[in-house]
Amino acid sequence: MKSFRQNVGSLLTAGTLGTLLATSSVFAAPLFQVQESVAGGAANVVTADRISFEYHARIDQTITGGSLAGNDDNFIEEGFLTKAAFGSPTGGSIPSQLNSLGPEGYGMYGIFTITGEADPLGAGGIQANFDTAVMTLFIDPGQDTVLALPAAGPVVPGGVTADDFAIINFTLSAGEAHIFGGLANGDFDTLLNVSLTAAGQAYFIDPVPFFPLENFGGNTETFTGGSLTESFIATADGGGIELFQTQVPEPGTLALLGLGIMGMGFISRRRIKSA
Repeated sequence: MKSFRQNVGSLLTAGTLGTLLATSSVFAAPLFQVQESVAGGAANVVTADRISFEYHARIDQTITGGSLAGNDDNFIEEGFLTKAAFGSPTGGSIPSQLNSLGPEGYGMYGIFTITGEADPLGAGGIQANFDTAVMTLFIDPGQDTVLALPAAGPVVPGGVTADDFAIINFTLSAGEAHIFGGLANGDFDTLLNVSLTAAGQAYFIDPVPFFPLENFGGNTETFTGGSLTESFIATADGGGIELFQTQVPEPGTLALLGLGIMGMGFISRRRIKSA
């Protein structure tokens, strides 16, 4: 499978992303509308061009031959994300019922699994090339679902889940991630195929038909437990933004994928903790 850069062009490094944050509205994505009456509350239509999120994941990385070597060094990443807010093309979040404390409030979360191969990147870094990625996005009307990383296997939501329902199923078009040597800081950039469920069609009301693609990316804040010389199980967390698209975007638009998290103040440059 071609790398993300081969599919959609060169991406900006993490050091450049902060500089472009102030001009992010220049790279505004297409607008979409959602109908938020998912928890029995009053109808409320939100118009936005992005959704911000936080994520938590566990990476099981196999390393053969004493160091990262490419195709034989497979990984599986399993985790969850929670949606924070809808965003505007002019910057800032948009008032909505998402994560509202009122009776009409609801949550939104995704469960994902990614597989691929890892390669060394620069001075002590890691590049992960994605082969597959699947994620299902859920609405949590009661905001009473509990999410946590298990010691092994996929994330299984706890708490009260009987009222949760799926709105989007995602599959991979292209993607990759990076951990930069010496710092607990990285980025990830993916292009995902979008398939709305029947409930998703009632939630995402415009455009019709809905966008077939989504840019999904941002920054990794912490990466704990990694190694360049032996197999490891690491944990990672961070956040970013999601932008829907009708076609493969231009490289300038792709720069946005790492911007959302930096605007939310999640990035802190910490040392990677060795396995």
